[in-house]
Amino acid sequence: MLKSPRLLAMTAVIGTSFFASADSAGQTPAQAEMWEQQRSQALADGQARATQLSREREARRADPMAWVRTLDPMAAGGWEFRAVAADGSWATYSTTHQMKRAGSQVTVWLRQEYAEPQSGGKYLSVVEKIQYDCTRDRARPLLIIYYAGNNIQGSEQSEEVDPKTAVWNAIVPGTRDEFNYLWACGAGKAPAAN
Repeated sequence: MLKSPRLLAMTAVIGTSFFASADSAGQTPAQAEMWEQQRSQALADGQARATQLSREREARRADPMAWVRTLDPMAAGGWEFRAVAADGSWATYSTTHQMKRAGSQVTVWLRQEYAEPQSGGKYLSVVEKIQYDCTRDRARPLLIIYYAGNNIQGSEQSEEVDPKTAVWNAIVPGTRDEFNYLWACGAGKAPAAN
């Protein structure tokens, strides 16, 4: 009776080894060559994409406004260009359409455009409804809409927060957030450049 379970275990080990070696040895030379060609092509495609991305980044660094000029200013929505990153990786727009003031608080819409997909390729354009507290130097997003394409185009995903529970964030000096805060709290006028 003991011989039977040992025989079964031994057969299973031998069978598993046989099938594992049969899988690796079962590839024909033509299949191996095709697999190597596909792997080489995928590698070449990846290198070509990396080279193209490097060229695009260098062109944006050389002239960030060249990329901004490819974006739709969307003037019908009151969008106005505000700033571009020195490396051309993003551009910011704002609008006075639907701007609301309540005491020291101002609610505005901001638009952020990106030259390259953000969050693993999920979006290129973001629109935010932001509330600023102009006396306490803070802000809180009320609604964020992410768009797959630039110029608020393509599929969208949104995040909305109840204003009663939205968390306030401090405005950090010298940041893009401060630039937008100064614009919003300054009656929709851009801050003076130094």
